[in-house]
Amino acid sequence: MNHKLISPYNKVIKMRKWLGKSRGTTPLKQSKLIEKEKNVIKVIYEAKGLWNVEVRQTADLVFNELQIPNAGQNLEPGEPSLPQEGLYVAIPDDATVTEIRVGKTKKKTYKLDYKVKPAPEPTTDPSGMPEINPKKEIYESDNAYPGVLFKNLGVKQLGDVKVIHLMMYPVQYYPLSNKIDLYRKIELEIEYELGVEKAPPLRGVPERSKRRIPAGYDDQILNIENI
Repeated sequence: MNHKLISPYNKVIKMRKWLGKSRGTTPLKQSKLIEKEKNVIKVIYEAKGLWNVEVRQTADLVFNELQIPNAGQNLEPGEPSLPQEGLYVAIPDDATVTEIRVGKTKKKTYKLDYKVKPAPEPTTDPSGMPEINPKKEIYESDNAYPGVLFKNLGVKQLGDVKVIHLMMYPVQYYPLSNKIDLYRKIELEIEYELGVEKAPPLRGVPERSKRRIPAGYDDQILNIENI
């Protein structure tokens, strides 16, 4: 079923339809320690589908917006505003990540009616129409954009938990063909090395209690049960 949406700010008319299974479902994120001896964490990201939103800004200017529930969007001006989502994966305090590789994937290809909407230029006027300037080097090519399924944003500390921060890109866009690959499942394998093994705690000295996690991150960190 199509749904009609009208913005109260700039009167942009939007029509949307669901592409994929389990309409309106948010992505599923899982992790498990699959090779304890080799220190490998498998991360599974599953996107059941996405909203394909037809955005009619003027009579002659129409775009498609692609939205995955609860995921973010690429906001780099002029680039396709595709869904993306950050993941935090807990690793031991003395771990050094040595490799992140893509494992099994599942994808489905969809043909779009209109070009994917470019991210607009920043504006301070919420009542005006943001300026849109598509980057020619992207939109006049048929290379997959962004061309990678994930990006390693580095190691961070969230409270008492050391994490590797990943950005997932489940949608790949081919501008000239005007089609997308929706990766319904992406498996990543994170391999790491441990430092020198620490001595066990002295008898009678309690081990550290539950790790402190900043408010709002309790259910956003994968693999925390294994560290």
